[in-house]
Amino acid sequence: MKNNQALTDFIAKRSNISNISCKSYIVTFFGDVLSQHGDWLWLGSLIEALKPLGFSERLIRTSVFRLVQDDWLQTNKEGRCSYYAFTDSARLHYEKAARRIYAGKPASWHGNWLIVLPSFVPEEQLVNFRRQLHWLGFSTLSSGVFAHPSIDKQSLEETLDEMNLTNAVIVFTSKTLDDSSANVLKKLVRQRWHLDDLEQEYQHFLGCYQPILDNLVAMDLTEQQSFLMRTLLIHEYRRMLLKDHELPLDMLPESWSGFSAHELVDKLYAALAQSSLRYISQELKNSSGLLPKEQNTYWQRFND
Repeated sequence: MKNNQALTDFIAKRSNISNISCKSYIVTFFGDVLSQHGDWLWLGSLIEALKPLGFSERLIRTSVFRLVQDDWLQTNKEGRCSYYAFTDSARLHYEKAARRIYAGKPASWHGNWLIVLPSFVPEEQLVNFRRQLHWLGFSTLSSGVFAHPSIDKQSLEETLDEMNLTNAVIVFTSKTLDDSSANVLKKLVRQRWHLDDLEQEYQHFLGCYQPILDNLVAMDLTEQQSFLMRTLLIHEYRRMLLKDHELPLDMLPESWSGFSAHELVDKLYAALAQSSLRYISQELKNSSGLLPKEQNTYWQRFND
């Protein structure tokens, strides 16, 4: 990476090679950026911001329309201008996701697993409930049994409350009784949760972004490039977290690359912060003009 053009090419190619969905990227955009800058955004700003990633105006407009239909975005029209923000349900979903994306270092493990049995969940809600559990990091240990070793219980409780399933689900904690059972469980987790495949994805991610971090000072990024790199970094990391169940060290293969990926994201995100924030404050608009200054919560991201 010797010059700005090389970095511009990198950003465009990552969007293409990674087969990034415009809809999904917009969700990342609103979660990473707008949640810290007043929530609302002019559609014209969104179009200009995402253009360097290869998303056409038509595709962005179509994606925004579908996100409104899917209850992810709400719209407010003033004259000929349209403004968008997360819906209340999307904002709640993002807040749970943010606890994982911008988490500090994992705490030491107490050995307990959180177990969920959807014993009385109505059939028509089961698919969505399983999807919500999967995003929280749960996986199936056996038919109808979902488990997670380290989740913040608040996120699970919020999900049950949002779906009105508090009285339809059994939640309890459990731990293995001896080393033999722990070893069998570790083997089951590795197979059932596809850890080898995820390890390869983390290795690829590190191979792509570590050179960026290592050479960042020499690159002399523009404010727009810093902004694009920041959102691209978080988007690709968020997609991997969908498959990562945040297992404790005792349950992971040796030299687990997920920890290195988290450290990389932490450092690169911090390095891009000031320049990307200048782009946001100078280029992105809502109905009142330029977006407001970032909230204090922005600076709490990735804190231990």
